[in-house]
Amino acid sequence: MNRLLSGILAIVALAACTTTPAERVLVLHISNELGRSIAKIHQKSCGDLEMSFEPIERSHFAPGEERGLVLPPTCVDLVAYDSRGRIVGEQRGLEMLPNARWVLRR
Repeated sequence: MNRLLSGILAIVALAACTTTPAERVLVLHISNELGRSIAKIHQKSCGDLEMSFEPIERSHFAPGEERGLVLPPTCVDLVAYDSRGRIVGEQRGLEMLPNARWVLRR
């Protein structure tokens, strides 16, 4: 019986060592104080000149709306566009920190 228990404990210990740590999730709190809608926000990793900006899902913000978007825990570049496709805000080299905020104003 001790042998069986020792074997089970060894398997549990081995499984605990092989699990990957949970990826850190950070939220960027965005506040739209532009007086018009933000149609979309695009992101890409900092310093990657070959990578193109990709749209962030559900990144439409109505005037006065404030909420958080989950972003990767790495450095990111962000560009916000209005409904006409004009750039209304940029964040370059954003290092994600807890409680990070981006307020878009006129």
